[in-house]
Amino acid sequence: MNADIHNGGPLIRIDEVSKIYHHDKPDEVRALQNISLELFPGEVVALTGPSGSGKSTLLSLIGCMARPTSGTIYLQERRISRLPEAFLARIRRESFGFVFQQYHLLRDVSVLDNLMFPLYPAALPFMVMRERALALLEKFTLSNKQKTKVRQLSGGEQQRVALARALMADPPIIIADEPTAHLDAELSSELLGILTELHAEGRTIIIASHDPVVYRSPLISRRIALRHGKLVDENQAAGAEQ
Repeated sequence: MNADIHNGGPLIRIDEVSKIYHHDKPDEVRALQNISLELFPGEVVALTGPSGSGKSTLLSLIGCMARPTSGTIYLQERRISRLPEAFLARIRRESFGFVFQQYHLLRDVSVLDNLMFPLYPAALPFMVMRERALALLEKFTLSNKQKTKVRQLSGGEQQRVALARALMADPPIIIADEPTAHLDAELSSELLGILTELHAEGRTIIIASHDPVVYRSPLISRRIALRHGKLVDENQAAGAEQ
């Protein structure tokens, strides 16, 4: 993993962050309101709350996929929320591995090419990318699927491909948005086992989920509850899970 991420102080610091869509228009949406929190190296944090509470929006801001309307986000005390897009793209590629609810895999492309695709901007030699992808496919018991098109995979296999793709740049932080939304109980348990292994390797994991199988898992070191775009305290957390 990237050795630049280390212990000592917060890994990610969020200071009075708000996100407003369609600002000052009739359909304005205040997705997040004055969020402040710190996330530390090695944590496995679950963002909980009902649909529309702001979980996915907060993940997108943490992962540099969107910018806050106001407030500041720091990665290892480096202010990243106002960096130019070129710098944000590099931070996304090197620091974060993303697992999306809908996977966002290229369905008519082979598993192997799906894994290599995100690394092409890094200008790595093709053989280096290929060897890295093949090693991850072996890690996730997908070696026999490398030439298979994604549309021919089962849901569980697609989830493992998505996880393997998230690790291609060896990121120190994994961001997962509702990763069990389309999985049954057995596959959800398998996913949590994989995430447990990734955490044991030293990665920080941030998961948005309203699935009790996830947020009640022993893997989770801290829960952060949201409702209506605001943080809620522990006494209100049960209500935020409805």
